[in-house]
Amino acid sequence: MIKVYGGVFSRGSMVMCALETLGVEYEMVSMSARDPNTQTAEYRALNPTGKLPTIVDGDLVLFETQAILFYLAQKYGNNLLWADTAEEVADIYRWSLYVSNQMEVPSLNLLLQMKYSPDGQGDPAKISEANAELDRFLPILEQRLEGREFVACDKRTVADIHGASVLAWAKLSGFDYDRYPNVHAWIKRQLKSEAAQRVMAKAKG
Repeated sequence: MIKVYGGVFSRGSMVMCALETLGVEYEMVSMSARDPNTQTAEYRALNPTGKLPTIVDGDLVLFETQAILFYLAQKYGNNLLWADTAEEVADIYRWSLYVSNQMEVPSLNLLLQMKYSPDGQGDPAKISEANAELDRFLPILEQRLEGREFVACDKRTVADIHGASVLAWAKLSGFDYDRYPNVHAWIKRQLKSEAAQRVMAKAKG
């Protein structure tokens, strides 16, 4: 059985969401992003970065969220969350990496500003900078999602799970998505998906 090191409120949730969608059984080793257990010698032997998530699947030990998602979809997908042609696979890579390379940092920074600032308001300069970065790159994604339910291949893929989950961090931090209705609807579809709901239920269990 696949072992997933991570928690519902970490990037590990994306991995669990993919596994739930694929119908693959897994064991969750619950850890939060700042859990001291991520810095132990035992965990660093699996993931030398001391970050989350990490999976163990038989003899394979793998870290880096997108690498894990791509691996799971290819190995266990059976026509779910992945694609059959090189062109469609490139589309999955493109939009997943677009969100990761251009918008993951500002989205995460907004979340960290709200979550860890002493007053809960954050540093106005850092918030402004993060908002500007999102406003720079979101219009391209907004255009891409015009008339589309999914960002790549006209079906749900790991690019949807990853991208919408990352941009949900900004939503949770109060970013105004009203200017980007297609992106906003895409994020909400991911958060309300059956797989995502099953993952969130683990936080209550």
